[in-house]
Amino acid sequence: MKNLIGYLTIFIIRLFSWMPLGMARAFGCLLARIVWRTSDSFRHVADVNTRLCFPQLPDSERNRLMRKAFINNAMMFTEMGLMWGRPAKDSLAHINQIHGEEIFDAAITEGKGVLLLVPHLGNWELTNTYIASRSDLTAMYRPARNPVFDEWMHSRREATGGELVPTTTGGIKALYRALRNGGVVGVLPDQEPRPEGGEFAPFLGTQALTPTLPVQLLKRTGARAVFLFARRLEDQAKFDLHFVEPDEEIYAADTSVALAAMNRTVERCIRICPEQYQWLYKRFKRQPAGRDNPYR
Repeated sequence: MKNLIGYLTIFIIRLFSWMPLGMARAFGCLLARIVWRTSDSFRHVADVNTRLCFPQLPDSERNRLMRKAFINNAMMFTEMGLMWGRPAKDSLAHINQIHGEEIFDAAITEGKGVLLLVPHLGNWELTNTYIASRSDLTAMYRPARNPVFDEWMHSRREATGGELVPTTTGGIKALYRALRNGGVVGVLPDQEPRPEGGEFAPFLGTQALTPTLPVQLLKRTGARAVFLFARRLEDQAKFDLHFVEPDEEIYAADTSVALAAMNRTVERCIRICPEQYQWLYKRFKRQPAGRDNPYR
């Protein structure tokens, strides 16, 4: 049964690859409306997240934000046809404008290695494709639970030119090696880690278990940090790429200070297009001792 689900998911994504991006996004809107009406669990997660992160917003505005978030999360799925089912040049052709690319260029020129921090905002698959078109890229990924889908996803991501390493000791060693050789490494800064791999730090006003690996990579290699996300344009089937300079304290020797700075930079990115953030993800599931899981 698990293999069947994997093959079915691959088939659906391939169907979307045959469509123009605008049409695939239209299917995403339809899917979002269905999930909004039928999935109490997803609505609950989005409701908790937006209440925690935007307590000042009136309920009407918060509901509007959640509905848009559902649409953008669904579009992320239907856009996978373009990202994984077609050649990389097709994805790159949908880039409209690149903001702040000089930040990345300057970091590359230093020759100390670049740690690319890509939050769950917009379409993060496109960022990998773009960077891999410009330089060698080593990116960490968490394997999918379905083995059939995981194998296919891994092969499609590496087809764009980057090297994927798993969240294992060997994968982490590969990241250090790439940075020390002056390469580019991609890591998600806002994915909840295992308890032993993170510390709590403020994120949009709430304590969030935050991965310590990014700041450890910076400390031990002297690499430069650059944030990047691909913003979905509503009025055309295109994306804008945004390179963002991190808060300078991300290089602090104190890990708690560095983690807070990393989260502040993620917040700055989110504020550019908050409706495109992954609000359906249980980002605050683990809490400091004495605090309850807010999703229960």
